[in-house]
Amino acid sequence: MVGRNVVVIQNHPQDLDIDARKKLIKEYQPDAKLLVRYISWLEQKRGAAVMNSYEGEGVQKTAFTFPVYDSALLGFVKAAKTTRFITRNYQYVYNRNRIKTAEQEKQMIRKATLRDLEILSGILSRYVLGGMTKSVLWAQGVENGVFLEILYKLRELLEINGQQ
Repeated sequence: MVGRNVVVIQNHPQDLDIDARKKLIKEYQPDAKLLVRYISWLEQKRGAAVMNSYEGEGVQKTAFTFPVYDSALLGFVKAAKTTRFITRNYQYVYNRNRIKTAEQEKQMIRKATLRDLEILSGILSRYVLGGMTKSVLWAQGVENGVFLEILYKLRELLEINGQQ
């Protein structure tokens, strides 16, 4: 493409030289450490409900209800929103990689390398930012294990020892 700076990235870890690898790790590791501390909570909640509908006194079945989230989930979302992993352009990641289902998301996460932080960022962003308007996405990210898979991969790629 003429006039555009296009970076071609190979999906082979050996393609990153040592300095580039160290730079990426140094750049992203602090934000990842904020998130990996939620791994144990996400492991406990995987497949479990983390959202309920408010059914307080005086709320009729036909009335508009609103979701009530687990406080740890809200903490995770708040922490995630402060990191460099959140991008408003997440839809481009989905379109470019033809990601349509949660299973495809998980496949992309599993095969991600350090060069694919944009993919991990895009998937995380879809759930975190998308959950701001479509509340069920936050709960789905926990229940289907996408949040947990991303954090496992970040911990592995960014060489974070332990669960912080």
